[in-house]
Amino acid sequence: MKGKLRLIAVVFALTSCASAPKISYYTFDMDSSGAAKPSVNLVVEGVRTTDALGRGQLMIQASPTRIEYYATAQWAGDLAGLVGEKLTAVFGPTVEGRRTLLLTVMVLSCEQVDVTGGAEARMKLAVSMRDPAEKTGRLPLLEKTYEASRPVARPAAGAVVEGLSLCAEEIAGEIAADAAAL
Repeated sequence: MKGKLRLIAVVFALTSCASAPKISYYTFDMDSSGAAKPSVNLVVEGVRTTDALGRGQLMIQASPTRIEYYATAQWAGDLAGLVGEKLTAVFGPTVEGRRTLLLTVMVLSCEQVDVTGGAEARMKLAVSMRDPAEKTGRLPLLEKTYEASRPVARPAAGAVVEGLSLCAEEIAGEIAADAAAL
């Protein structure tokens, strides 16, 4: 009798492990659309995220007061690192002889937002720009919060990440335009 119970317990344990959901990993599209054409070198020197975004799972703003996470959709790496990599890809390589501005970024939102009739991808970045060549190189030349959102075809992780990639491109274009005016 004990042997049968043990066998049943082992079979149950094995089948419960076998039915674990498959995790899907996502990253931004690191190809640049070329929309952001900075006239200065923009170097991302640091990116941070909020605690809620630092979990590794894709976040859903289900209501103004409630957040959720996709159970099986995760970022392929640290979200701060992925945002920094995406911005760097969009800004392109540094060009010798150009003024260089350093950016520090705080990711305030990078998520799916449930809205009436569907969902949208939303990204919000607080950016600080400074010129290390100036005497006041530690003081920011500009501090600004940028926000972009895109409707997504369906509320699914893959569609949301595609939308977030486009949001990052849009924000990078706005950063480049502001940097050119400094």
